[in-house]
Amino acid sequence: MMGLKPLSIFVAFLIIGGAFWWPVKAGDNVIILVSDNAADYAAARAVSSATGAEIITSLWGRFDDSVVQKVLSLAPGEVIIIGGPVAVPEDYAENLNAKGIKVTRIAGEDRAETSETVLNWIIDGGYRVKGDLYLLDGWDEGSILYVLQSDENAIIFALPHHDLVNAIHEKSGLTNKMASATGYGRSVYVYPTLVDASNGSLPCSNCSVMEADELKALSLSVSRLKALSRGIGDDATRALVIGKVESAESLASKGELEKARKILIEGFGIAYSAMATKKPGPADTSSGSSG
Repeated sequence: MMGLKPLSIFVAFLIIGGAFWWPVKAGDNVIILVSDNAADYAAARAVSSATGAEIITSLWGRFDDSVVQKVLSLAPGEVIIIGGPVAVPEDYAENLNAKGIKVTRIAGEDRAETSETVLNWIIDGGYRVKGDLYLLDGWDEGSILYVLQSDENAIIFALPHHDLVNAIHEKSGLTNKMASATGYGRSVYVYPTLVDASNGSLPCSNCSVMEADELKALSLSVSRLKALSRGIGDDATRALVIGKVESAESLASKGELEKARKILIEGFGIAYSAMATKKPGPADTSSGSSG
């Protein structure tokens, strides 16, 4: 633990053991519709793993008729929308309902609650998922994308940004419930700042530690935030977000990775707030799912 490189983040695995099953049931011709918000997209990946349904993404907070046409071209009997009406506007549900398609929305008040609701939906539905469960900061989009790229079977539980240590403890019941429901391996993702430097202890029990590339995760956050900034209509706000990106890049070049990560999370909060129809608060509130 103490010998890990400074330019690294950690993924801790809570190993239960065993093999994964495929879904015990799946709806006929079900499509998942989700925004490109990393946390909600990760939740959609979990639902897809459970049901076998195909995923279609839309730009966060934007209605696009071409997305509706793409969904319709697949002739679904049901569309599962992941995320609230700020992330995936209600216009999608209204257009699909008008075509006689059943729409089910799975969402919470923010991206962390959406993630939790999705996992409970999987458990309550009796589904089996293929993959380990990672507990991540729901507003650290680069790290979510990093894990999704590193592990194609990753099941991500997005946690509230404001108090990750307590969140890990508070949500341990759901983690155990997932493990009990499936009997398989589960994982917990933590940052070096969540590790007690004096003794190397982690904010979770029965964990082993895996090294990951923090610079890669930061670069994914930078790319995502730059792309998101292009959807901001207000020039001053867009400039503020780009300023956050530039500050984070400067900090990362000096090896100050944790400071860079925090700056980028601030940038995501500003960007989502500017883009939302209903203005959410800073990054630890509702800026990523329901609004």
